[in-house]
Amino acid sequence: MKYLLILVLMLTGLLTFAQKVWTVDGPYVRYEDQKAVAITIEKDDNLTLAKSELILPGEQMVVTPEGHPEWAFKVSLKEKIEIPYGEYPAAGKTLFVSDIEGEFKVFRELLLKSKVIDQEYNWIYGANNLVIAGDLFDRGKDVVPELWLLYKLEDEAKAKGGSVHVLLGNHDIMNLDGDHRYTDGKYFKNAWLMGTDATGLFGKDTELGRWLLSKNIVEKIGDVLVMHAGLSPEVARLNLSLEQLNHKARPYYDVKINQIPADFKVLFDKSSPFWYRAYFRETKISMAGLDSTLQQYACKYIVVGHTIVKWNVASYYEGKVIGIDVDTHKGHSASVLYENGKWHRDNQKLLRYKPKNDQIKEKDIL
Repeated sequence: MKYLLILVLMLTGLLTFAQKVWTVDGPYVRYEDQKAVAITIEKDDNLTLAKSELILPGEQMVVTPEGHPEWAFKVSLKEKIEIPYGEYPAAGKTLFVSDIEGEFKVFRELLLKSKVIDQEYNWIYGANNLVIAGDLFDRGKDVVPELWLLYKLEDEAKAKGGSVHVLLGNHDIMNLDGDHRYTDGKYFKNAWLMGTDATGLFGKDTELGRWLLSKNIVEKIGDVLVMHAGLSPEVARLNLSLEQLNHKARPYYDVKINQIPADFKVLFDKSSPFWYRAYFRETKISMAGLDSTLQQYACKYIVVGHTIVKWNVASYYEGKVIGIDVDTHKGHSASVLYENGKWHRDNQKLLRYKPKNDQIKEKDIL
């Protein structure tokens, strides 16, 4: 009986040792006593646990999208998080993408297809631009790998003379200020395992939180004005430069709107650059109103995501507005390339304005 018990214990130990452990979320990097601690959520057949480890300067972390260990990549922490400018010169090519919303698989395939990265996630886009027009968060299950990939590509692009521009959308602001209506359930559970809440996953004491809080909500790249939703007449009437607009908005990204000073609420309400919808629905802005915005900021075009029209990617307002939001949650991906003054859908097809694009009915908005 004694030997049987020992054998059972040995077998139990072997089975436990042989259990497969896989990463389901993270890493989340928190600062504790000025030290960086990476927390990864790991799971075996029985338990889901938060694993913590100290990250030393220059040390690389492994980022693994859930269910796809073969897609893992490494990332190092930045020496310094820099505030982006509001205006940038044009590049040879500028690729615009929006509303990834945690769908890492779709985003990865799009970057590979567009030859922005190689299979090892190295930047191969040279001195060109990648622009993300908001909505990195919500609905999808792989927000964190998507954020770390963009974080990593920023530095690699800069080293090659290119650039990565990450602008915030309404879902990004919602997650930063504690509105989690559309957040996938796994993040609430994982936050609990880490001793925080879903908002705390990207708080001011985290690396990704600090990085997101540094970002802009509107930028001008060459002759293109880009933001998540649109630039309303209410915001235009503030007569702010893009630097001023971003500077005034940035301190309130993680503040609930009822706590934002009255003078700044227009930058966060339904008229804000990340909520506005009047290029496509509600009381649509007039051509004169749009032209006034373009003239004010010395631009020819506006690129936005936020509103899915069933024929997106498409041009509107005689080709002056480019709408790029598609439903990534159904596996759809799309981008628009601006090169030599011309627009191309998915790097190839020339994008032409069709007057019928502006005849949008409610059933056309998905």
